[in-house]
Amino acid sequence: MADGERTVPLDPAGVTEVRAVGEAINTLDHALLASESRQREFLLSISHEIRTPLTALGGYAEALEDGLIPPEDMVRVGQTLSDETERLDGFVRDLLALARLEADDFTLDVQPVDVPALLEQAQRAWQPAAVQGGVDLMLELPAPKTREPLLVTTDAQRLRQIIDGFIGNALRVTPPGRPLVLRVVIEEAPSTAQQTSPNGIVAIQVRDSGPGLTAEDAAVAFDRGALARRYNGQRPTGSGLGLSIAGRLAQRMNLDLTVEPTSPGGNGACFCIRLPRAATVRS
Repeated sequence: MADGERTVPLDPAGVTEVRAVGEAINTLDHALLASESRQREFLLSISHEIRTPLTALGGYAEALEDGLIPPEDMVRVGQTLSDETERLDGFVRDLLALARLEADDFTLDVQPVDVPALLEQAQRAWQPAAVQGGVDLMLELPAPKTREPLLVTTDAQRLRQIIDGFIGNALRVTPPGRPLVLRVVIEEAPSTAQQTSPNGIVAIQVRDSGPGLTAEDAAVAFDRGALARRYNGQRPTGSGLGLSIAGRLAQRMNLDLTVEPTSPGGNGACFCIRLPRAATVRS
């Protein structure tokens, strides 16, 4: 196994302790095989995704070098080169983000975060892209019962990073003329939760109007590239890394992420971030 050989099972036998060691080694063998297979599949998928913009960049570069692009097509070719460069840069950024999430020195800037203000910022930032795609980007907040802010305690920048990832995915699959809803819901903290909150749970939802996800999709939604591989060629997909980054960020931030249909039997998917509501500090 140390030399890289796999699927060499032991036959657990002998006294209980020796048999337990043999079973543990077999379990380790299967786990290593599965992990290495996932890594190979991931690298192959990323290699394929990166090769596509590189091919376009190389092809147009050669055409420019050979003088095959007429002057009237220069703007179009320049836009294509810019788009493909941006795609390639996006892959690299995603890979670097995953690497940073695994680093031991990954830190969080935890402080009170005003959820409505954060979502209003996100809506303003994404509004031009939504307008360009013909999508109605809406924000739905709880009716204020008091003048107290709706706070959570977390890293605002990282939380916004997860929300931005969900919005980007939602815009990709939401057809023109359909809504994309950012919604905040106050839920009661479940009595069985390990970390209950007397102030309730803040659920931040990103609800798209796309083709939706099955229960099987939801089970692997935050696995690296799972949905991108499953729906490649069937619906718009990204690099396959965005949801994986969101899932790993949520683990590091101790957030609860879920994905479910927007309505039973209907289209659309709802990606939800849940975290305890923080108490308002009175001056």
